[in-house]
Amino acid sequence: MTFHKQDEWLPLVGETVQIRQYGRFVRTGMVDTVTGDDKILWLEADGVNQRQLISKAEGFEVWMTYKWETAKAGR
Repeated sequence: MTFHKQDEWLPLVGETVQIRQYGRFVRTGMVDTVTGDDKILWLEADGVNQRQLISKAEGFEVWMTYKWETAKAGR
């Protein structure tokens, strides 16, 4: 599975993404909301993971797989 870095966070609301900080995996989660300036997002709570604020200023990056690539892998 190939992950792609997402520099624009606004379109990611409702998507499942992977969060990395300084190149290291932090967690996977669904994007709940993104601020209008595209600098902060919130991941939904999931199981033992609480709702979490993710900020570009703190070195967080958002990565995801593209649905069309995942669909090809399932063939």
